Amino acid sequence: MPGRYEFSLPEAPIRDGWFRLGTLDVTTTAIYTGLAMISMLLYAISPEFVFKGAFVSDLVRSGEVWRLVTYPLVNPPTGDSLAFIWIIISLVFFWWVGHQVEEAVGRKPYTVLLLTMTVLPALLATALNARNDGIDGRFTAYSYALTCLSLALFVVVAMEHPQRPAFFRLPIWVFAAGYVAIDVLQLLGDRRWAQLVLDLSITVVAVIGARQLGMLTDYAFIPKVLKVTPANRSPYGELASNPTRVKKSRRRGKAAQGKGGPGTVVSGPWGQASSGGPTPLEQAELDVLLDKISADGIDSLTKHEKDRLNALSKRMRGS
Repeated sequence: MPGRYEFSLPEAPIRDGWFRLGTLDVTTTAIYTGLAMISMLLYAISPEFVFKGAFVSDLVRSGEVWRLVTYPLVNPPTGDSLAFIWIIISLVFFWWVGHQVEEAVGRKPYTVLLLTMTVLPALLATALNARNDGIDGRFTAYSYALTCLSLALFVVVAMEHPQRPAFFRLPIWVFAAGYVAIDVLQLLGDRRWAQLVLDLSITVVAVIGARQLGMLTDYAFIPKVLKVTPANRSPYGELASNPTRVKKSRRRGKAAQGKGGPGTVVSGPWGQASSGGPTPLEQAELDVLLDKISADGIDSLTKHEKDRLNALSKRMRGS
């Protein structure tokens, strides 16, 4: 039976990128990941050039202020093969958690959030003159790699959907708490005080920033100062956010155009929206929400998504 055992990969999700390269939506997360991968190639050419982007508090004080922004993009493949594998895993992990947050708040607010998470903690570490004991040379208070941001974004995702099942069906918050605990214990044991200040402050800035952008609405103790509505971003799913990105159907033959030719308006059930029922776009939004519930459970929906689900359900019932 032809086609019975055909294999096909799932279609890549539609994302609200800045532009497209072929079939790839170039999001802020994709840009950060790509630059981090490029730094690995540059390290093979000139290690010293790559380390010019690492955060070093002493050098920031001497005027090299660009290090406040560039240090997450420096990912040198140093150490043994196991360390290199860990760097690759870290990039994949950042790709996953980064897109989770970026799709929730929108690309522009997410970009501002990443920059704030990067610069403010680095300024704090510089002001405190925090240093890593036991490390010789000029990199006595340094940091690099996207793992700094990945930890914080993972905490945000876990707080947004704490009961989402992860490995062994355990809730995702368990793994986030374990990740933070292991990171803190390791840095304390290594006496890497500068890195500890960075990691904890980046996480705090990420959580407070996500709250300002409409996430973490269930945590009243997190201060809410700004009233920000993410631009060009719908909380109801990818189809609602990118109605123009839905793939166009293939061109049909002349028989499908009707007797009046391509310029003729074909009659159809277009009066559905005026009669109180959902429009085709609203039906698509509802499908996206139901798919999300089917995949991750009702707790995976944000407050806005739950409100929208109730509204669409009422329209579906014609009330």
